[in-house]
Amino acid sequence: GRVSGGIYLTSDDDDGGHTALMATAFASYSWANPLHAGLWPTLDQYETEVIRMTASLVSSYSPGESKGDRVHGTMTSGGTESIMLAIKAHKDWYGNRRFIRHPELICGSTAHAAVDKACEVMGIRKVVVQCDPLSFTIDPEMVKRRITANTILIYASAPNYPQGTIDPIQDLSAIALKYDIGLHVDACLGGFILAFAQKLPKYSSLIPKFDFTNPGVTSMSIDTHKYGYASKGTSVVLYRDKSLRQAQYFPYADWTGGLYATPTFAGSRPGALVACAWAALVSIGRDGYEKRTQQILETSQKIVDGISQIQDLHVLGGFQDKETAARFANKTGLANRLPPQIPTMVVSFASD
Repeated sequence: GRVSGGIYLTSDDDDGGHTALMATAFASYSWANPLHAGLWPTLDQYETEVIRMTASLVSSYSPGESKGDRVHGTMTSGGTESIMLAIKAHKDWYGNRRFIRHPELICGSTAHAAVDKACEVMGIRKVVVQCDPLSFTIDPEMVKRRITANTILIYASAPNYPQGTIDPIQDLSAIALKYDIGLHVDACLGGFILAFAQKLPKYSSLIPKFDFTNPGVTSMSIDTHKYGYASKGTSVVLYRDKSLRQAQYFPYADWTGGLYATPTFAGSRPGALVACAWAALVSIGRDGYEKRTQQILETSQKIVDGISQIQDLHVLGGFQDKETAARFANKTGLANRLPPQIPTMVVSFASD
């Protein structure tokens, strides 16, 4: 709990044997490879359950349901791959169906650098909307003005990594529905925090709708290796529609070695990390995540309150959404409203 943005485990977790549990799970599946699902059927079950448990946090789907309308997904190596796969799926699904030769993606200036990586690799034009210099959120009206016949996707953050603020997902959802384009919500950092904060009476009314309860949201990315407390590196990318998830896959039938198909960019993957993610989610459970979330939000509030008592320091972005990060500036930077000139510090919190 003392390394910002790098280690999310606290000393309390370690005293409870969480690190030892991760080591045991890893050792049990050190040689496992999800590429060969038939050799490790239990591992395939672990992966399915991690996806379902994560999906249940951001949709109306319950892990106990076997059928019905629910989101679909896959496990990945981390947030960057989840984001890139979501962009790839939208490019193939929306772009190919509409014969778009020069696809475009709209995002705010706070969007994760994985968006730049995806656009560079896939030949997508990134259309950037400058975020407000104090709220650090994207303006839906500016997004609407940037939409063209080539737009395949709007990218939003819940929250963004640098400033910890949440984009207006509900407004962006309405825009995505109106223009029949995709909307990806990057909840890699805050997915677990926001989902469990919604269940806490003190914070539930302060958390905006950021997930699949917004009908225009077509995909989400949530990292299990951050506030899911799983070993690095695992993440989950989720889709509202199964056909959109299929657009993420890579099948190749003309290889001399036979059919080659993978759900993600990687071929072989470390099955040990899948086992670690499953063990983390099952061992901590809903009660454990709610407890950790409350500790994190209370710690954030204490720091924000402390900053407000220091002369000429002002919290930027506000704490109305109970983000896991606070960004603050001195009086001069606040008056200028120019991000490059604002002396800032970004602090992310664990519960310790």
